Amino acid sequence: MRARNPAYTQRLLALNVRERRLRKSWTQYDLADETRLRQALISEIEAGKANPTLLSLHKIASALGVQVAELVLPQGTVLAQGTKPVARGRAKPAKKNADAR
Repeated sequence: MRARNPAYTQRLLALNVRERRLRKSWTQYDLADETRLRQALISEIEAGKANPTLLSLHKIASALGVQVAELVLPQGTVLAQGTKPVARGRAKPAKKNADAR
């Protein structure tokens, strides 16, 4: 994957949060109530001025009914469902069963 400029990711986050909030016909106050975050933070995120914590992103994604990744990816990106994260490094060899001789 190509490295992105952090400002680009912040713009994606701003656009995606706003677009998904408006799909629900919610105000920023409605989203703030659902997430228990300050409305000012929601406003700053949508303006691309805030760097929210992972916990805040999780609360926003949960309230909007999406995965956190969907908030920072370009719209139309398809996420694989039910996949496991790829392990980094070398795989450990399987343990041999002593009974299987």
